Amino acid sequence: MGHPEIWGKDGGRLLIVGLTGGIASGKSEVAGCFQKLGAKVIDADVVAREVVLPGSPVFQSLVSEFGDGILDDSGAIDRVKLGGVCFGDDARLKRLNELTHPAIFQRITDGVVDHAVHLRAGDVPAVIIDAALIVDVGASAMFDMLVVVSADRRARIFRLVGNRGMERAEAEERIDCQVPDETRVAGADLVIVNNGTLEELFERVKEAWSVIASKAGAKG
Repeated sequence: MGHPEIWGKDGGRLLIVGLTGGIASGKSEVAGCFQKLGAKVIDADVVAREVVLPGSPVFQSLVSEFGDGILDDSGAIDRVKLGGVCFGDDARLKRLNELTHPAIFQRITDGVVDHAVHLRAGDVPAVIIDAALIVDVGASAMFDMLVVVSADRRARIFRLVGNRGMERAEAEERIDCQVPDETRVAGADLVIVNNGTLEELFERVKEAWSVIASKAGAKG
């Protein structure tokens, strides 16, 4: 349990769960539900924001690589500008990943180890790592379980247009540039379908947490 060769000896005491899903699938809502149920969730996107804060080594590397045009008025990394520089350019995207992924992974590993070290009696010995691109980058084997949040295409487009203000064509392009939902689902240990209400979603997450807690050797 825990792939100690990846997450370290202490991390090896935990069930390491990957949580993923395509854009607008509702993955963030699912992560929030898991947290309400008492799960330890590490959000890779939050970590990605932390490692590029001004003054950090990654921040300096990104500015040196891509220029001051990726900064906002306050001098911080503007993720929209950075994404615009790299979107559709495989070479630049590869370089971005080379500069950021090691630091992101180290920070996530530190979080896993910290949770393992401070585990209390009665806690479920598991950690959920919320990351959008687990399947896209071929990282599924790093986890003991893979939980995939799935939603039909129509629902995802509706959310992107209605909640994020995208044009329909842009929403479809964002969905199509990711791994197909069918590919994620095919490699999943658990699938949480999110086509309904938040109440229905919470019930599905409760069921998934019960399965995770059982597999981790604790009562959830």
